[in-house]
Amino acid sequence: MCNKKINFILPFKPRRPAGGFRVMYEYANRLAKKGYCVHLTFPIFTPYMNYRLPYFVRLMLSKLEGFGRNKWFDFDPSITMSYVPRVEEKYIPDADIVIATWWSTVLEMGALSPSKGRKINLIQGFENWEGHEDLLYSSYNIKNTTNIVVASYLKDIVSQHTSNRVELITNGIDNSVFHITKQINARKPSTVAMLYSEQEIKGSKYGLEALKLVKERVPELEVELFGISPPPDSLPGWIKYNRDPADLCSVYNGNAIFISNSFTEGFGLVSVEAMLCGCALVCTNIDGHKEYAFDGKTALLTEVRNPEQMAEKIISLIENTDYRIKLAQQGHDYAQIFDWKNSIEKMEAVIKSLLP
Repeated sequence: MCNKKINFILPFKPRRPAGGFRVMYEYANRLAKKGYCVHLTFPIFTPYMNYRLPYFVRLMLSKLEGFGRNKWFDFDPSITMSYVPRVEEKYIPDADIVIATWWSTVLEMGALSPSKGRKINLIQGFENWEGHEDLLYSSYNIKNTTNIVVASYLKDIVSQHTSNRVELITNGIDNSVFHITKQINARKPSTVAMLYSEQEIKGSKYGLEALKLVKERVPELEVELFGISPPPDSLPGWIKYNRDPADLCSVYNGNAIFISNSFTEGFGLVSVEAMLCGCALVCTNIDGHKEYAFDGKTALLTEVRNPEQMAEKIISLIENTDYRIKLAQQGHDYAQIFDWKNSIEKMEAVIKSLLP
């Protein structure tokens, strides 16, 4: 019988893998294994969310599907879940701790009474890409709420806009899942992997442009894209598309280089996964990559929306195998600090500090 109850409130229930949700799920799982009573709450309506389907259809689907469509994540069997119409007092179970992510969900959480739990706002990015910055900053200032950020730059931003407590807990990566299975020096130098996304902020368009420039100078180039989106139109034969792969570790280990073209990232989980699997990282010089991507030491950095520069950095690694191996090894070694054991210990310390 567990003593303390923790309720995670998600913006919605995703059908396919998503980084921010995976982080929340990992915390839920690992806290459940430590003996906490963990519940996941999925609102059918969250303000400012752009929905593809109308409310009544989402409601019907929630009743028809239940919680059977969790194929991409294995939950601890002790975890309970519920759909609710929205985040309101009458729908939310009592708990000792309540944790929400995404600013709109956090604002809804802020209106809950103390019986629903001591409040934690898990901030996984500077969520200003859809506007509403006034509301975003308001979410940092919920009364009696602890803000937890996943990167140093986020701590700087959030601390400038609130006097509330702000704690830094970087994301963990499961190194029993993501690790080297094919030695770095045994990989074909002209193999490159990239996450493809239809989201403009992921910069996939510029990554594809860069890879086409590389192909013009390196005819033997082989590229493996992966993602949850349908493949882009008219992919050339030298680019393989792996939709929703079951084994990402094999994808990373099958390539020498990994590229990330994002305009913004909260933390950039896939880049760290690739580093742990022995890929040399080439990525954009953005705040979300700076937690682990140090130019010339653990990664090569490029300007955002600059496919020409990205192509040059990729070619430099293909043509200089020794440097590529050194960069990949240094990146792999540094990425070891992003361990779930460290993250969960820090999260539990925050939770215990909030409990009476």
